Amino acid sequence: MTRRPDGTLETDVLQALWTLDRPASPSDVIAQMQTELAYTSIATVLGRLCEKGLVERRRQGRGFVYRPSATEAELTARRIHSLLDATNDRASALAGFAHGLDPADAASLRSLLEDTA
Repeated sequence: MTRRPDGTLETDVLQALWTLDRPASPSDVIAQMQTELAYTSIATVLGRLCEKGLVERRRQGRGFVYRPSATEAELTARRIHSLLDATNDRASALAGFAHGLDPADAASLRSLLEDTA
């Protein structure tokens, strides 16, 4: 069996939850992902995502159902903020980010910044 790069399974599970857009069981996640991973593997990942605050769970019957605690866009924004908080040179990090944007994304960001000013 090929090992996934670190974090990709968690990302795939979150993507499945966002796509389902409702509280989902590990079985629902497995079906959405169209994977042959074991129920226990997905349940373990969901538990870890709960511990990280990325997923919320509630009891349903004898098991749990899970839902993301944030939208994909909200989580991406949190991650960007976290990366910026971790650097000693925010201005250079922001400049590098801005210079790497394609023209459409740069225009979108410019418009968003003007709207918040």
